[in-house]
Amino acid sequence: MFLDTSTIQLVFLPMVLPIVKAFGIDLVHFGVVICFNMMIGLLTPPFGMLLFITSGISGTPLKEIIKETLPMVVVMILFLFLMTYIPDIVMFIPNHMLRR
Repeated sequence: MFLDTSTIQLVFLPMVLPIVKAFGIDLVHFGVVICFNMMIGLLTPPFGMLLFITSGISGTPLKEIIKETLPMVVVMILFLFLMTYIPDIVMFIPNHMLRR
């Protein structure tokens, strides 16, 4: 929410990836959670780039767009918590493919 997605990908992820590997966190799960986090960050102020793009294309004031996207962002944050703490939500299909 406070960093641009390119900054997260180029600066933050290379610093965090060795820690993630050391703790034994599945990299697929980590990648999905990070991507979902960045997607939420693109929809939330103060650096919500998608908000500014949508406002510019549609001509709708930023305040109205934020008001309309707020319920979806709340649902996305709740789903993010579920994905983070229940990895089987994300890992169901990859684990299913490994069994064959």
